[in-house]
Amino acid sequence: MNIAKISSINFTGKIIDSHTHIGSHDGRTYRKEDLDIFIKSELPNKDTVEKMIVSDLDVLHGTKQEFEGNKAALEIFKNNKNYVILASCNPKEGNAKNIKKLYKKYPNDFKGLKFHPDIQQLELSDQRYEPYMEFASKNKLPCLFHSQVNILEDGHVNQKLRHISDPENIYTLAKKYPKTPVIMAHLGAGWKDAHDKTTEILIESIKKGDANLYADVSWVDIDDAQTHIVKAIKRLKGIGDEGWKYGDQSFRLMFGTDAPLARFQDNDALKAYTDFIEKIKDSIKKDPDLMSEADKIIDDLFYNNAKNLYLTNKKKHSANHKMLLGILVTILATGIGFGIYKHKKNHAGAISKNIKNIEKLPDLS
Repeated sequence: MNIAKISSINFTGKIIDSHTHIGSHDGRTYRKEDLDIFIKSELPNKDTVEKMIVSDLDVLHGTKQEFEGNKAALEIFKNNKNYVILASCNPKEGNAKNIKKLYKKYPNDFKGLKFHPDIQQLELSDQRYEPYMEFASKNKLPCLFHSQVNILEDGHVNQKLRHISDPENIYTLAKKYPKTPVIMAHLGAGWKDAHDKTTEILIESIKKGDANLYADVSWVDIDDAQTHIVKAIKRLKGIGDEGWKYGDQSFRLMFGTDAPLARFQDNDALKAYTDFIEKIKDSIKKDPDLMSEADKIIDDLFYNNAKNLYLTNKKKHSANHKMLLGILVTILATGIGFGIYKHKKNHAGAISKNIKNIEKLPDLS
């Protein structure tokens, strides 16, 4: 990402939107063309959206079956490198076998799993999530969960009624699979205290080391987005926490929008998209604690963090590493074997020569 100097008004560069959709929701149907608006357009601030990470709403709603619905979504974006597909999961009506079948048939085409407990009204304590999570854990797949905190009218957390998709519930599930990346979408959605609560759950998981949690900023309160996002970045860096000993953990936060839903679906979608980006960038640039490394923070939030999580194929790297190790072991074993053979051959030759020499000795008896 080429970013302007700190003193300039705008930062510009490449973006990965880590949370977008196709499919039907709330009476509207969203298609690839609705996302192409962002992919194919240079944004008013000269940013370019290089990739969008997409999941299918119809599978989440159960109007399409897991295997066929995800397969159809894959076909829509076939051979288009601008889009990265997550396999939508419906533990309530589907079966993890469908997802396993999907990955077996298309081993390199899906980069993670998507869950929406709220749509399916399925508590995260339900055992039907476990086969999906076990598969994700085994295959090192990130799992994106809709997250949402019940908020009262004054913006405070409703302590009496916890939402199905509450980050606490997601955290509880993630603890069972501590190495599996689990992303809490929307940084808790809601507004005001919802984002703070989700951030503190992220911090707790880091300090305890009992889960591998991440978050995206889609649906972060648009009117005060910069406050919540900057606060989250600073907490993840340990700024203001004298006992912090966990290094820079801000790689756990990613840009996302939920496009083309809500404010990103009308004629002024591009403007709304750009305004959201600019508010975030400008707040990072102006914050006294962040301005000295603003270019790197922006680059990471809008691009690198999502790239490293979703697009760095650790499994393939591991397989290649194992293959290389196997080749080296084979070469080494062959070399050792040849050395042993040569040593034995030379040793046998020496013995044979010595025997012949002994036979030539005079008889002293």
